[in-house]
Amino acid sequence: MTGTTARRTLTISIPALCAVSALILAQVPAGEPFDPGRHPNPVVTWVAEKDFKKASFREAADKVGVEVMSLSKDQGERTAIEVAMPSNARQRLNYVGEQFEVTFYPVMRQVYILKSGKALQLYTFRFPRAVTTAGVLNDAAFQRPPRGTSARFGNLTVPDRIDIRGVPGLYFDEGRRKSVYWFELGAGYSVSTNADKDELFRVLDDLL
Repeated sequence: MTGTTARRTLTISIPALCAVSALILAQVPAGEPFDPGRHPNPVVTWVAEKDFKKASFREAADKVGVEVMSLSKDQGERTAIEVAMPSNARQRLNYVGEQFEVTFYPVMRQVYILKSGKALQLYTFRFPRAVTTAGVLNDAAFQRPPRGTSARFGNLTVPDRIDIRGVPGLYFDEGRRKSVYWFELGAGYSVSTNADKDELFRVLDDLL
């Protein structure tokens, strides 16, 4: 087996990976190391909080260009729709000693107030196109980073790898805030909320 054959990159078709759960599990999106003072949540780190601008649902959905899900009114009230454009859509990142190029795409955010009064943010995005292996992204997310480099999820504890809506995903317990990430319908989704874990997963099942 040649090095070229063994070293397949993530410029492959992402929907094709969905058929194999082990590969889905490795689909941690590339991104800058998480900075809680700058980034909206641990997964969505290629845009900053300040980058989000109000938009209509159609405008935001058109910009992200993937399937968009929403919560029903039975679960909560949507109070805002926003979209963020990466300030630098093409970047070179360095993970576990390897440099590679990544193309980032816009992020849509829907903001809700749940029936319980808790806040919830739903992020929708096209999976970043990273010219590297799934193994490199996985190592950067779940292994201790080399000396002098930052972990993919910053100072957070490594997330739990659990099923979300029937597919492998990630669960972050940040104390007062909970965040999840999963890949479904050819798109990446992430949710952050100050609701408890039980309410979070009940609401996730309602997404349509």
